[in-house]
Amino acid sequence: MRLFEFISEFYRLKFGQEFAREARKLDEVFLFFVFSDYFGLPNPYKLFFLEAYPDLLEEFHAWHRRMGLEHSPLEWIRCC
Repeated sequence: MRLFEFISEFYRLKFGQEFAREARKLDEVFLFFVFSDYFGLPNPYKLFFLEAYPDLLEEFHAWHRRMGLEHSPLEWIRCC
């Protein structure tokens, strides 16, 4: 069990930040895709995402804060 813990910690230290960074990028791409119709881009999957909008508002809020925007860039999405 001790060897497993050592290997797990080594793996986390060596690759953990890189995987976390890539996961964050994928989350941002997903959010952009979900909210792309609000940016004026056509989104053929808009109807599939309607149920997810309320759950993603908090994630959208964290995204625009990471981008350095104090308030939501979209006037019809009030998350702050």
